[in-house]
Amino acid sequence: MVRRLLVGIGAGLLLLGAVTGCGVPVESSAQPLPSGVLPTPTPTPSPTETSTTQPAPATARLWFVQEEGIVPVTAPVEGTEPQQLLDALAAGPPADTENLRTVVVDPLTGEAFVSATDTNPPQVGIVTVQASPAFTALPPTEQILLLGQVVLTLTGVRTTDGVLVVNEQGEALAVPLPDGRLLDGPATAADYRSLVRVS
Repeated sequence: MVRRLLVGIGAGLLLLGAVTGCGVPVESSAQPLPSGVLPTPTPTPSPTETSTTQPAPATARLWFVQEEGIVPVTAPVEGTEPQQLLDALAAGPPADTENLRTVVVDPLTGEAFVSATDTNPPQVGIVTVQASPAFTALPPTEQILLLGQVVLTLTGVRTTDGVLVVNEQGEALAVPLPDGRLLDGPATAADYRSLVRVS
């Protein structure tokens, strides 16, 4: 029994000697790995670092005056709310268009003849615009072209069926139509369709 134990110990010493003889160092405790041995993980970008796509700018079909009629122009706008569309009309036609003008703005003062306003109670599908006193001083032909611009532009938005024109006191104005009649209610696109010029 003692002999077998001695043989086992001797074999273990021989094996240990063989391992150390091969040049593999034997450490008595764990040692840290040198820096640079393991690959550095690539950091995952946080949600705030990821690029976000900007929404495409809004466009709308705006109507501008050409000679004695009006023509549509698709142009960028700040939005499709009534006042935003009126502001786009007041800014005039895009620079790359020719022979177009707007009559929404008073050329003497630079002030718009009409602006969007709220009604109480609001009328579903009807946009109310308030006309300035200077609007009523315009010649009827200019009033008709202006209303054609405004009505066809505003009713081009899906949620708008008609446009009601009121004075500064909120009273409905009778507005001229291309056929010479006066309209004392909301105007629709059909009322000014005869002004459209087909290119």
